Amino acid sequence: MAGDCNSESLIMYFTFLVLIALVSAGHCQSVDTKHGSCTAGIPGIPGTPGTNGQHGPPGRDGKDGEPGPKADKGEAGERGPFGPPGKVGPPGNPGTQGRQGEPGPPGPVQHIKKTTYAFHVGLTKASPPSNVPIKFEKVFYNEQNIYNTKTGKFLAPVEGLYFFTYHVTVYSKNVHITLRHNSKIVQYMLHVYGSTTEQASGSSLLQLEKGDEVWLQDVDGNNGLYADSNDDTTFSGFLL
Repeated sequence: MAGDCNSESLIMYFTFLVLIALVSAGHCQSVDTKHGSCTAGIPGIPGTPGTNGQHGPPGRDGKDGEPGPKADKGEAGERGPFGPPGKVGPPGNPGTQGRQGEPGPPGPVQHIKKTTYAFHVGLTKASPPSNVPIKFEKVFYNEQNIYNTKTGKFLAPVEGLYFFTYHVTVYSKNVHITLRHNSKIVQYMLHVYGSTTEQASGSSLLQLEKGDEVWLQDVDGNNGLYADSNDDTTFSGFLL
């Protein structure tokens, strides 16, 4: 098959050459030639294509055209993501004061345990010395040792309001005693003796500071205070 194709190609090539020769011969017969002769040669094989020429310089930029007509407003796009928070700005001016709110419900009742400060003492001997604190050496109650049996004075353990009372038995002499607060007389009590054993009493409220002293003291030998197995002369006090 390959040999047949080559043969056909050669036949076609030679046929082409014969046609060219005939055309050239007819041309020579109709044209006057030098010496009355015309010789036609066989066409040569086509030459190779020439190289491309150099590109020319680029042309100038064209002028900007006229602005086109304004287009219709497009639809709003989708909302983008939130950006990071900005810096804290300066504080604003103070606002106006709001109205007072309604009172809240009452809170629970608090039960505060209060320390008991109290004393109750009695006389052991009748007719104690005059013009000095009366010493009550019989102790009925003095758990906090706020009454000193050696000096005859009460010493306030804390600030507060105290109540004091005294009950005395009178025998053989008048009784004239004073209730004293830091050497200041705050109360007098005078009982004139009759003919039998008698009783007298007194009481007072005092606002004291911590460390204040309170005591009883007779006046100028009127010390008809009495105590025995059947009668008592007592002095008491406590914090309210």
